[in-house]
Amino acid sequence: MSGALLEASGLRKSYGRIAVLHDVSLTIGADESHVVIGPNGAGKTTLFKVLTGELLANQGRVVFQGEDVSRLPAHKRVHRGFGRTFQVARVFGKLDVQDNLRLALEARTRRGNPLASVSREVAGALAQRMEQLLVDTGLERHRRALSGSLAYGDRKRLELAMVLALEPAVLFLDEPTAGMSAAERQATVQMLLRVKQQRRVSMLLTEHDMDVVFGLADRISVLHYGKLIASGTPAEIRADARVKEVYLGDEGSHA
Repeated sequence: MSGALLEASGLRKSYGRIAVLHDVSLTIGADESHVVIGPNGAGKTTLFKVLTGELLANQGRVVFQGEDVSRLPAHKRVHRGFGRTFQVARVFGKLDVQDNLRLALEARTRRGNPLASVSREVAGALAQRMEQLLVDTGLERHRRALSGSLAYGDRKRLELAMVLALEPAVLFLDEPTAGMSAAERQATVQMLLRVKQQRRVSMLLTEHDMDVVFGLADRISVLHYGKLIASGTPAEIRADARVKEVYLGDEGSHA
């Protein structure tokens, strides 16, 4: 895909003698929501770790905005414009919501110089950005709540807000609705659609809930035992006989 924001090609990853990814290639376009699906053990989380630099591939390349980042560690990919959430939200449980966001915003501002002071003008701009993030993620009424006391869905929203504070070009969302109620999943889908539209950010997600997948995806890729067996639009994936056989089953006929 020419002009892709991110392009991964020929990714292979093994843990010892156990091969987990087999020659996986995919692309993420600008402003695209790309969802990776597949059965448990298909290699989705390993793919995320390789793409974001938590693990390095044994073979293959990851190119982001024209730069080969294949050997860069995770924190340097964040500096390039990667943002990632996790299956279990990573927040500072003993700090309130505002302080979690303040830390993320200041980290972005002080990038490369963690001891730099923040001027009054910059502090005012950060406060405005924090308010917008609270609104965007529906956390205004929880601003003074300790993060460790939040409901599960709200902790996931806070983690997303902290990642958005870093102003990423691409968001990697690993099971963003895992453990949520049906109402929380629906609210999260709407929030992510708003974020994508307002912030013009690309997204790569893993997700099991098919209503969420088809509610968010511009394109879907399907992993099975570490191999990419299909990639296409939601309509193409619904109609793919092999995808139905190994994963979707009757779910492919609705949503």
